Amino acid sequence: MSYTAGFAVMEVSVRGTLPVGDTTENVTYFILDTAKSTIVGQVILPNAVTRSLAVSLTVKVPSAAGSLAIGTFDEGGTFQVASFLRVEIPAVDPSGEHPGGAVGPSAR
Repeated sequence: MSYTAGFAVMEVSVRGTLPVGDTTENVTYFILDTAKSTIVGQVILPNAVTRSLAVSLTVKVPSAAGSLAIGTFDEGGTFQVASFLRVEIPAVDPSGEHPGGAVGPSAR
């Protein structure tokens, strides 16, 4: 997903462990800003895998997004949270400028 210049974005992590079973299809999981009931991102994953598999994906979403959830929509259009996936928002320092955590070397 790309954004037009001028929109501020942040990177969030989608993490979890996929269900074990036979893969029959790929599923689109939507990242929802629950405060605004707005879709802000998506990932496509298999509905199952033959052995336990942890996933960790980085997704860009609008920085104005509030509380986030990940899931699918049922036939009636109701959002269903995926119990085996979660969206993690990076920690931000008190100034609001830099994500927390370790920082690696940078090339100059």
